[in-house]
Amino acid sequence: MKDERYLENVSLYTEILKPRRMPSLPLLSALISLCLLASPLHAWMWEVGDEQLSEVTGEGFSSFTLTDDGAGGATARAYFNITASTFTEIESLKMGYYDNGTSLGWDQDWTGVSLGSPSEDLVCRGLYIQAGFSNITDPGTRQLNYLKVGTPSMTGPITATFNSLTGSITNAGVTTTYSRDNLGLRTIYSNGGEFSVTVTGTNGWRTDWGN
Repeated sequence: MKDERYLENVSLYTEILKPRRMPSLPLLSALISLCLLASPLHAWMWEVGDEQLSEVTGEGFSSFTLTDDGAGGATARAYFNITASTFTEIESLKMGYYDNGTSLGWDQDWTGVSLGSPSEDLVCRGLYIQAGFSNITDPGTRQLNYLKVGTPSMTGPITATFNSLTGSITNAGVTTTYSRDNLGLRTIYSNGGEFSVTVTGTNGWRTDWGN
């Protein structure tokens, strides 16, 4: 039986990532820019009366949860209730260079990347960071199995020359998986589906589009 509870602090242990020659910060700074490089913001200030304030309602900006799997493991998840849009161009985006047992190369090798387009922004509604642990209650053997960053709802195009793509793309209910496949120049359009980037200590980096 799963047990879910809110946390005030979540500590992530990254020892499992050390054997890989895979940069963790470039992932967060490059692909998370899908959601975080938003357009300039505008704000105004005005006086609000008591009656107007009494009519204002709101909800939590973020939540932090820890869900036990009943077998000694757990999933920690931070969710941020934000909406961001962007049109960003990136010359080259590469992640996960190592020997996967078949070849020495990149899990992700994208060039000429456009997040959004001049006519349509890439829009992300919500952002989450999720980590899966084993032996969560034992500090001596606790292990981070994977780290996933994504959005539950992404709308808009991502265009690139996909020299290497590892992950999956769902289109019209059909999911196609890839392992360092060369897709060439392609536009992948998201229509409100989930998008995520996941890194593990055994299977490298993967990107998943769900439509």
